[in-house]
Amino acid sequence: MAKIFTYIPTIILIVATHISIAQTDIQQTNYMFNELSFNPAYTGSTGNIRATVLARKQWLGFETSPLTQTLCVDNNTRFGGIGLNINHDQLGYERSLYAKLLYSYTAQLSEKTALTAGFAAGVIHRSLDGSMLEFQDEITPDPSAIFDNQGEIKPTIDFGLQFLHKDFAIGLSSAHLHTSLQQASIFNMPRHFYGYAQYRVQAGEKLAFVPTVYAKSGSNVYQVEANTNVYFNKKFWLGASYRLDESMVALAGLIVKEQVYIGYAYDFNVGDVSPHSYGSHEIFISFRKKPAPPQSGFYQSTRLFN
Repeated sequence: MAKIFTYIPTIILIVATHISIAQTDIQQTNYMFNELSFNPAYTGSTGNIRATVLARKQWLGFETSPLTQTLCVDNNTRFGGIGLNINHDQLGYERSLYAKLLYSYTAQLSEKTALTAGFAAGVIHRSLDGSMLEFQDEITPDPSAIFDNQGEIKPTIDFGLQFLHKDFAIGLSSAHLHTSLQQASIFNMPRHFYGYAQYRVQAGEKLAFVPTVYAKSGSNVYQVEANTNVYFNKKFWLGASYRLDESMVALAGLIVKEQVYIGYAYDFNVGDVSPHSYGSHEIFISFRKKPAPPQSGFYQSTRLFN
């Protein structure tokens, strides 16, 4: 298992450099608590009935800077994992609203090893208020330019895989599978790829370290980041992340009776945007409840971090 783990960053980097146009899906720092937003294979993986709400305000200091909210709900049933994912994202005068239904099915490979495949389908509404834009050449403008408030609704299809072994997890996924790079436009998101790997190191009864590597790619835009959260007595956590050429992050959270997770993250800009912004704020709250035991042998994760 340890040998496999050494190859994970390489695998994720390969996946993350696959495609190339500027529109990207949502940015989030607490992705390790909100996996449903990028990989439907994690649906139902905790064995809990789970509902997570996340809000993010990015790049404070910029007018109309990115603003994101997500809602994820999932459960593990006798038929597999089922869930709902709703994302709202605003960047400047552009808005996106996603609504997806999720399903996952788990193949139990051994007592502590499982492989899960996940599928998501839904719609995306994207809009752009062109009346707020300024054009360099108002006399002979670009014939494809948008001058009023326009929006379109498009379908979206996502697919993902998740592999679990004891305290190790790896996931690979792709969003907007129906859209090729050539078909991408302001109203039609290009295909995205995601990679995610996580490992728990238990250091005594009350202390655990959870390093994570996460990468995503949407056309010529890609991001790679590494995180480590330290859990204390299953009561709270402190963590730090580094997002390549973009930011350093401080994370903290509280666990209430293993049922309510409340987390906060602050991004310190270190890239090109740093002279113009004083960071990003993100907060989430997650409610979990143990359901009645399923009547099948579906794998239920015992991972502390999920």
